Amino acid sequence: MKIHRSALFAPLLSLFMFAVLIAPVTHAEATSAAPAGDKPAGFAPESIEKGRKMYRQFCLRCHGPEMVGGNNAFDLRTFPVEQPERFANSTLNGKRAMPPWKGIITEEEVNHLWSYVGSRGGKL
Repeated sequence: MKIHRSALFAPLLSLFMFAVLIAPVTHAEATSAAPAGDKPAGFAPESIEKGRKMYRQFCLRCHGPEMVGGNNAFDLRTFPVEQPERFANSTLNGKRAMPPWKGIITEEEVNHLWSYVGSRGGKL
């Protein structure tokens, strides 16, 4: 039986990618990442509620009441829960048609928004 090199290489590459890219997680990622079962961890109810209020004030107009708006706004219900830094970057610096909110909202407020969005509006 002859085993092709790629059959041996793929699992090793996967292990390497895990060790290099995924394993060194920050504290914020560890508390915001979704454990088994896709349930996010570390979203305090108070933070979700603050995020809900901020969402209504800053995000509702484009992203809609259920986090999915028309007009090409990103469907926030699909935002990967393991990527809080990406959310913060997009929120503070803007992306495509989304304006930057840096200087308007604080990083702490971005974290509250993330609690709301990452918990799918408190539903997870």
